[in-house]
Parts: sequence; structure tokens; C-alpha cells
Amino acid sequence: MADLRIDIISDVVCPWSYLGYTRLKQAIDQLGDDYRIDIRWQPFELHPDIPPTGEDRESYLTKRFGSQERLTEATHALQQVGIENGITFNFSEKDRLPNTKLAHQFILAASKVDLATPLALALFHAHFTLGQDIGKQAKLEEIALSIGMKENELQYAIQDKARSIVEKKIDRLKSLEITSAPTYVINDQYMVHGAHTPEDFLKILTDIANKSPALK
Repeated sequence: MADLRIDIISDVVCPWSYLGYTRLKQAIDQLGDDYRIDIRWQPFELHPDIPPTGEDRESYLTKRFGSQERLTEATHALQQVGIENGITFNFSEKDRLPNTKLAHQFILAASKVDLATPLALALFHAHFTLGQDIGKQAKLEEIALSIGMKENELQYAIQDKARSIVEKKIDRLKSLEITSAPTYVINDQYMVHGAHTPEDFLKILTDIANKSPALK
């Protein structure tokens, strides 16, 4: 049996992080029972300059892309890629881009009860498909409860300790010069950047597994 730990460095407002996990999951499903996979979500801030109250998505991204036309082209291209991967990207002029630090604190809390992946996926869906503001504590609590987290676990997510841990994780990843999402670190040795195809992910994982000592 091969043992693969996959640290997923991502942000819940990064569409390629959403696409990347969807493709990675397809590859993992093809590996079969001879592989033991340990997925751990690590925080990355795609837009660290966004204030706690968030910003208007269209205005913010228009500045980033340089024009409304370029943003529209990129949005349509993303929606097409989403359709091809079973993801619905919905955008409207009312959408908000949130500061995601609190969302990362909730994912940290979820990781303590093996619910980090369900929560991350629920947050992706809430932001990209439902257009919900996942920067708001009340919305994060609602989503966390919907995937099975308990009230005491939600309380941990909003404590100073959780914020401090998330900030230290973000700083450490910066010190390792990880500057883009998604980035995957496999078995603490191999770094993979970007949302590869399921076929490419499958090859990467099997190649790494073949280099690693087998478990009995």
C-alpha cells in the first residue's frame, strides 16, 4: 500500500483551486484501494489586500484585469472550463469578493474533526455557484453547521488561537516562496503547481508512490 499525504494550498475564492481539487479527486478515485490518501488543506490568500468587509467583485477584478472586456473574456472562459469539469460558475454584478482569512480559520477548525474537505467544497460551492458572501461569520457558521460541524467547533474557529495559527501558516508558506494557488505538496517532498488534468494528476501521484517505500 502506498501512503500519500497531499497538502493543498488554496483559497476558497480561487476558481482554479476549485477546479484543481475536482480534477485531483478524479485522479484519486482511479488509484484504487492500494493507496492511502491524507489530504490537508493549507491557507493561501489570493487577494490579501481585501478588507474584512469585502469588496465589489466586478470593480476589484476589473482593476486587476485592466479592463471590463478582459474580465468578461476571462469569466466566460472560466465558465466554459467549469462546465467541462462539472462545476457551475455563476457571477452577477452584485457579487462580493470576501477577505478569506476567517474562512481559513473555519477550515482549520474543520480539520480537527476530519471535515476540512467537505467544508472547503461547501465554501467553493457557496461562493462560486450560489453567490453567497463567505466573508461573513454568520454565513460561515451556517455552512459549517450544514456539513456536520458542532457549535463548539465553530467557537474555536473565531478564537484568537485559530487566527494566529492561520496567519503563521500563511507566513510560513510565503517564506517557502509559494506564491500561487493551487499548489500541492506531496509527502513533504514534491511540489506541484496548478490545476492539472486528471490524467496528469494520476501520473504524478503514481510516479511519486512508486518512489516512496511501500507500507505493509
